Amino acid sequence: MATLFPYISEGAHAGEKASLKIRKFVWVPVGHGEVAALSDYEVDIAGKLQLVVYNGDLRIHLLLLDQDPAASEGPCELHLNSHVDDKASYRVHDGALTVSAAMGGKAATVSLSRHEKGKMTECKLTGFLDITVYLEADKD
Repeated sequence: MATLFPYISEGAHAGEKASLKIRKFVWVPVGHGEVAALSDYEVDIAGKLQLVVYNGDLRIHLLLLDQDPAASEGPCELHLNSHVDDKASYRVHDGALTVSAAMGGKAATVSLSRHEKGKMTECKLTGFLDITVYLEADKD
């Protein structure tokens, strides 16, 4: 099904603050962010990431253009930091929603899926950035 909620952490909502983590032998905090917008067909996450390979802003804005809950693939628009592909495509497969895009002349993918029994969102970036970060709601 091509809505975003099955692929992001349970209970996620707009305005939610999140910790960005990577998994080594233990969970390591590597940044923070906020869910700026979230609906069935749009997610906008803005934050800061501090890794050896990248230190700076991280913004992911994804919009499923067909807005068809029954679709398993279709057109979308992806913003990844300053890079934009308004002719990207998505595909739902094996419990993940994967976006294929061209960013700055390079192929890139962003894959979203639930992790840790729905408590976290796994976000795999490949292409010009090859990292996997996990978003977990900050505990108030």
